[in-house]
Amino acid sequence: METGMITSATTATSSATTATAKNALDKDSFLKLLVAQLKNQDPTSSSSQDPNQMVQQMTSFSSLEQAQQTNTLLQGLQTQNMGLFQGQAAALIGKTVEVDGSGFNLQSSKASMNIYLNSPANVTFTVKDASGNTVATIPRGELAAGKATVAWDGKDSSGNQLPDGAYSVSVTATGANGTAVPFQTSLIMKVDSVAFSSGGTISLTSGTNTFLMSKVLGISA
Repeated sequence: METGMITSATTATSSATTATAKNALDKDSFLKLLVAQLKNQDPTSSSSQDPNQMVQQMTSFSSLEQAQQTNTLLQGLQTQNMGLFQGQAAALIGKTVEVDGSGFNLQSSKASMNIYLNSPANVTFTVKDASGNTVATIPRGELAAGKATVAWDGKDSSGNQLPDGAYSVSVTATGANGTAVPFQTSLIMKVDSVAFSSGGTISLTSGTNTFLMSKVLGISA
């Protein structure tokens, strides 16, 4: 009885495989179908299909198959590239990176961030904790155009040492005429770990902060 069941299952599987194979037509099968249709077509019959239209249809089918093969090839290349990107991202563990954004990642009572000014400006940094409370104000005074690095020792406005962690920062930059000066800020972080998502997104973690690989502006040892 068991042998009969196995044979029946095998036969069903073979039939399904054969049916699948017959349904999957490649360009050679389309060419054979085209030749067969041309041989059996009666050009004197008014109901016959226009040969030009038939050729156009078969050409479209062949083009579709080639497009599918191209998509398969591109998917393979994408998978290979993703592996390379993941390997490069993993090599960042332990390195210090510059990330687009603002904030202080306080570690061992030390933190810093960069600011890039379009023109000279009077700059003030306002530091807030996770609850949104202002814990420190850092007036940097007049800064020249270009890049400047701002350090913070993790002390609040009363001089008390705050715990390590992530602190948000808001920046005001005002020119001599009182107008706002455009700027960009970046964070300095040490990469602790790397995570990969099924959608291809690569995330880096530094302490309690997580940021996308695409946000990395620079890397240092």
